[in-house]
Amino acid sequence: MALSLLVFFGISCDRSASRSGGAATAAPGSSEPKAHAEVPASSVPAEPAAATAPAELEPPRGTGVQEFVPLSTLAACKAKSGDIATYILREGMGIAGRADGSFGAVWLVDLKGGDAQIAFAGFDSDARQIARARAISITREPGLRIFSTGDAWTVTWFDAEGLAYARPRWETNPPAEILRIGAIGKDVSEHVALAPAPGGALVAAAPFGAERNQLGVFQFAPVDPAQPQLKAVGVTRHTKKPRWPAVAADAAGGYLVAWHDEDDGSIRASRFDASGREGNAHLVARPQSGDRSAVATQEAPDKDRRLGLVATGGAGALLLWNEGATLIARALDAEARPRGAPWVIGKGKWRAVAPSGDGALVAWVGHDGKAEGQPLLVKLAADGAPSARGLRVSDGVNPVKDSPSLAVAGERVGVAWTEAMSPGVSTKRAVLRVLERACIP
Repeated sequence: MALSLLVFFGISCDRSASRSGGAATAAPGSSEPKAHAEVPASSVPAEPAAATAPAELEPPRGTGVQEFVPLSTLAACKAKSGDIATYILREGMGIAGRADGSFGAVWLVDLKGGDAQIAFAGFDSDARQIARARAISITREPGLRIFSTGDAWTVTWFDAEGLAYARPRWETNPPAEILRIGAIGKDVSEHVALAPAPGGALVAAAPFGAERNQLGVFQFAPVDPAQPQLKAVGVTRHTKKPRWPAVAADAAGGYLVAWHDEDDGSIRASRFDASGREGNAHLVARPQSGDRSAVATQEAPDKDRRLGLVATGGAGALLLWNEGATLIARALDAEARPRGAPWVIGKGKWRAVAPSGDGALVAWVGHDGKAEGQPLLVKLAADGAPSARGLRVSDGVNPVKDSPSLAVAGERVGVAWTEAMSPGVSTKRAVLRVLERACIP
């Protein structure tokens, strides 16, 4: 049966986001806690630091991964698979991993009238379901995410009132409380970046100011209830028209932020220290418009203008972007300066990235040498260089329908994607495949 029959386990949800077809009666939105934050004057120095001088940009190195090996041929990897959900009609699914090897998953269950339930369930290191599927809230907006935060999970989404979140656990009771961040509205959802922050909180980079020509960096959803629900970190001082940002917390207590500048098409990055002061902004890339051919644009739609950013085990980060259908990575140092030339990873769309040691893991949808639309997985070194060999994670039969999701859980790695339940039908299943991190070439 479709999961519209899920038991609804939210304490409250926005009545206006469920105009019809909801699973259970929603409490008035006014009963939900909301948070607003004013950026302290001390976080915006009177004398802004100068942006760094334009750097001579090096062309990307290499041609990308040379070969993709079917995961099924690596018997020693002990890969395990399971269905997250079936009879899915809506796009929107994600996973997160915990150090004990378990995974949390979220997806959307289609309802009447344009609404969808936000569903959550838990899985062990062998992709077996260990926490009952339950509905958290209702939305009709894109942008569903899940993060591992301490003993709980944090699920974020946008609805009629803006950014909302809940912290479900394996147990269905007590139900997860729904909280809202009134400072970040749904109208800017496409340009909001989220990432884990120290102590189990989350960090957001979102458009800021009347002209939305800056990015505000906020910390929210703390694990400790004594901490403020929303805390302003700082505001960028070098942006012009920042779009599709990415944010990551580093090991030193600071935050790396990257963005597209809509005026000149460049990609830039800067770092906020632990006190909220932003350093210089650095030019990372100027994506080549010549790569945006009609075919490439169709293969890599506008959603791939988003950036991927992860802090690595060393002092630095890896930044990923698409130029047409070409996926590119570049290493940044501890102050968000480019470190070495960019690297070509491969061709495809719908990228997901997760930190792994001094480098990262990247999953995307592309051609494995035999067929299009396959979920691919590759390891990146600390300088952004991809391994010569990658993995085709699926069985290679059904093409992937939506963006894949990637998560590291201890020494296990999970990749999740949706595929058609059978040829010629519109319903999809969400698949979770888990393997040992050491098996990735």
